[in-house]
Amino acid sequence: MRLMEDTRESALREEFRAFFAEHCAPEYADECDARGRFPEELYRAAGQAGLLGACLPAEHGGRGEDATALAILFSEAGRAFPDFANLIVRQHLCATVLERFGSPEQRAELLPRFARGGIHMAFGASERGAGSDVTALATTARRDGGEYVVDGEKLYATGAHVADAVLVFAREPGTSGREGICALVVWSGNPGMRAERLDTLGVRATGTAMVTLTAARVPADARVGGDGEGWRVLRSGLDMERLATAAIATGASRFLLDRTIGYLNERRQFGRPLSGLQAVRHRLADLAMRTDAAELATMAVAHGLATGAPVHLDASVAKLAATETYMAVAHQAVQLEGGHGYTKDSVVQRHYRDAKMYEIGGGASDVQRDIIARGLGL
Repeated sequence: MRLMEDTRESALREEFRAFFAEHCAPEYADECDARGRFPEELYRAAGQAGLLGACLPAEHGGRGEDATALAILFSEAGRAFPDFANLIVRQHLCATVLERFGSPEQRAELLPRFARGGIHMAFGASERGAGSDVTALATTARRDGGEYVVDGEKLYATGAHVADAVLVFAREPGTSGREGICALVVWSGNPGMRAERLDTLGVRATGTAMVTLTAARVPADARVGGDGEGWRVLRSGLDMERLATAAIATGASRFLLDRTIGYLNERRQFGRPLSGLQAVRHRLADLAMRTDAAELATMAVAHGLATGAPVHLDASVAKLAATETYMAVAHQAVQLEGGHGYTKDSVVQRHYRDAKMYEIGGGASDVQRDIIARGLGL
């Protein structure tokens, strides 16, 4: 059971796949991962192709793509380089926040730069005590005349160590829960902000960072959204983030599935191809079934978002199904390649390391199950 795409969707998939085939060879992704090197060349090329701000309307220099097109983009990025795909998602999240809640001056200044890849902004929400429960934010933003004074620490901010700015979520002193949250654009040159790269298992090319803010003075006009809008700003991209994560995972799963089938057809043991062994064939059949189901769930959410339908519960279903499928496919890809799959010479080990992040980032699997349970009335 495979996804049936219309002419526009097929053309978009061909365009995006051709872009990554030209600019992101497997050897390039492997080298960036092995060295922990930010894929600057790919980032510039994606910006020039309009992929980093594809969600933005044409008036701001974007492509005006809907959620279906974005899901296809994220899927193809996941197929080529899921680490980099995660960075594209962060750019779209920040751009969407600014497009929806930014002041006219912020939109005029920043959105055209997003559209052409002229700005790299990290998303700073998570903290040590505020991961799944983001309402537990401890970072504060105290108003002092025409500025905010920001103090706190952010964790797991993708690419923050090489970003031009961080969209920092903080709270006004004396507030709690959903009240008093605000979003501020803090530029990397701010003397009160420091980003330190974390040493992670996977997603080692774009990387993630801890951002420390110590009496960082930020102009009041750097605030995104008005009084009382902080929680809406923070939640505004939640469904799209889960859709994007699901799409990346399905694209990566499809790549690994195709690659593993090719390998098993060529690899001979006991006088015949490994693909001729029933135990192996059944494992691949199960993985193909799960991948198809995850892809269908993902694109159903995309079509729902594109038409304005409520998708909050479905986005959790797609995110959970797709990311756990990616982890399962990556696990079997390593297992079925045997000793070679465990070496750094094989691409499957990179996916195995990256896949785990997708079960955690964007809302951990346990959180998604709880959302689904609530949707069942439990």
